[in-house]
Amino acid sequence: MKAFTTTAIALLTLAGAAQAETLLIAGSQGVVHELDTVTGAVNFRGVCSGPVSSMIVRDGTLYLGDHSGTVYTFDVATNFVTDAFFVPADASAMSWIGDELVVADSNGSIHYIDPTTHAVNNSVEILDTDITAIGIDAGGLFVGGFSSLAVRAPIGQDDFNFFAACGSMINSMAFGSDTLFLGGIAFGGAQSGTVYLFNKFEGGIEYSGTHAVDSDATSMISADGMLYIAGSDGMVHEMDPATGDILRVFDTGIDIQAMTPESGFISCPADYDASGDLNFLDVSRFVDLYTNRFVPGDTNGDSSFNFLDISNFLNIYNGGCQ
Repeated sequence: MKAFTTTAIALLTLAGAAQAETLLIAGSQGVVHELDTVTGAVNFRGVCSGPVSSMIVRDGTLYLGDHSGTVYTFDVATNFVTDAFFVPADASAMSWIGDELVVADSNGSIHYIDPTTHAVNNSVEILDTDITAIGIDAGGLFVGGFSSLAVRAPIGQDDFNFFAACGSMINSMAFGSDTLFLGGIAFGGAQSGTVYLFNKFEGGIEYSGTHAVDSDATSMISADGMLYIAGSDGMVHEMDPATGDILRVFDTGIDIQAMTPESGFISCPADYDASGDLNFLDVSRFVDLYTNRFVPGDTNGDSSFNFLDISNFLNIYNGGCQ
């Protein structure tokens, strides 16, 4: 177990009132640990095998992708590996859409995997960027890479288009109610990183702000109103996304290449306000985006705004969360 900084200790009284979020972390050692973001405790959970570069939890199963293209399934209740299968990718990034596991590689390909049969249902090659980060938000699948570009496609579509560009190689991404966060390091391998803030409905090349962080930002998670930014140095920085202030720093002692909440991933394609649930606020947000012709209002990706987009949104909304 590792200690965390004096700053964190001073804030424990405030943090105790927050909802606990356990983050699972792993890296080149192929070992899974947990970080309790309230107490700062870091504990061993288990071993998968290969060097981990991506991970995600779904229905009590932790999926771990390694550099060789092996995906391990890890039972978070028992802390044992239950299965392993191969994908045509180096598993540089991982997410989930509906009932499919989405695995990306550093060559710019995305593979949609049936988690039961392990069959590849579909593969898409993106020419604009390699892929080191992936995320789902506001009806879109976002990917980004060392190219510094982030591209987006409407969920269910294979046509990816430019969405945002920043001044760093992208290592990670996360989403707030209105913001796309891109985390990375400057070209040349500097370890000090930057978190870029973009309007997640507009994108572009002009970001709304930047936050400096002493990390290469290999992984980033938005949880409980905070950003948790992990690095290969083993440090996890808790950042206030509104101000960029670092509130706590956790020293895990682990080469972190991947991080995910143990509570798991819920796929809600129509969750336009990043609340983790579907309600009238998502409908209201969609109507505003559609009326003002922002990218997420074009739900079928045909560059037009018409009744087909409304119908598609309603179908996605009625599909609920999985």
